[in-house]
Amino acid sequence: MNLIDLEAFVAVVDHGSVVAASAVLHLTQSAVTRRIQNLEDALGVPLLDRQNRPLQPTRAGRETYEFAKPVLSSVSDLKSAIVHNGEPAGDFRFGVSRSLGDLALTHSIGRLREGFPKLKLQAFAQWSPILLERLVNRTLDAAVVFLPEGGTPPGSIDGERLGTETFSVVTAKSNQLPSSLMLKDISSGPWILNPHGCGARSMLETALLRQSLPLAIAVEAEGNDLQLSLAAQNVGFAFALPHVYNASPFRKQLRVITVKDFAPQQSAWAVHSKHIGHLLPVVRCLRAAITQYLQTRRPKRT
Repeated sequence: MNLIDLEAFVAVVDHGSVVAASAVLHLTQSAVTRRIQNLEDALGVPLLDRQNRPLQPTRAGRETYEFAKPVLSSVSDLKSAIVHNGEPAGDFRFGVSRSLGDLALTHSIGRLREGFPKLKLQAFAQWSPILLERLVNRTLDAAVVFLPEGGTPPGSIDGERLGTETFSVVTAKSNQLPSSLMLKDISSGPWILNPHGCGARSMLETALLRQSLPLAIAVEAEGNDLQLSLAAQNVGFAFALPHVYNASPFRKQLRVITVKDFAPQQSAWAVHSKHIGHLLPVVRCLRAAITQYLQTRRPKRT
C-alpha cells in the first residue's frame, strides 16, 4: 500500500468517477484504475461498487476513505509546511448561495487571492441544498449557505452560524398597493420566484399553505438582476436580500413592502469539510470575508 494508491482512491470517491479523478490527478484513466486495483489487492477487499454510477464506495471503501482522507490531508499539510513555508497552496473549491449575489462571490475571491496567492480557486454560486450536497459528496471544500432558522448542517460537515438574514419583498413603484399589508392582501398577485431549492420560496409556500392561500407564479427565473428587472416592470413580487436590493441597477424603479405576518428569515452558515487540514485558515478567511461583506452592506438602523 502506498500514498499514490490512496490518493487515486480518494479522488475517485470525491469526484464520483475514474474519468473525473484522472483529470484532477493528471493521469490516464487506466493509471487511476490500476492504482485502485493495487490498493484493493493490498487490502484484500473491493473498495468500489462498480455497478452504480456515480461510483460509490463499498462498506470497506467508506472505512478506507475515512482513514485515508486525514492521512492525505496530513501529507498535504507537511508538503505545504516544507515546500511553501506553511502557506496554503493547491486547489480550494468553494461556493456561496445564489441569494447572496455575485458581489459576495467577487468580494470573497478578492480576499482569498490577497491572503493566499498560491491557491488555485474554484468558485461557484449555487443554491444552498446543492452546495450542501456537494460538500457531503466531497466535491467542495467549503461554502456559505442559508439554512432555515434553527436548522443545522449535516453531521458529516462542520460549520459556524454567521447570523440571520431577512429577505425583503419588493414590487414596482408603479404598483399602488400600500407599503404595509398582510400576506392575504398580496396572495392573489403573481410572484417572480427561483426554481425549487430556494429557501425563500419554500418559506413563502409554507406561509401560504398555513393560511390556505393560493400561490400564483408569473415567472420562475434564476438571477437577482433578472428577477428585480422583472419586478421593476410590475410582472410580480420578488424576494431580495437588502444589500442585493440596494445595489440593484433597478433600485429606483422598485420599493420594499412590509408584510406584517410574513418576514422570511434564514440563517447564514459557513460550512466546510471535516478533513479540511491545512486549508482551515482559508476557510476562516472566507468566513471573515462574507461576514464583513454582510455587515458593511446591511442597512443602518435609525
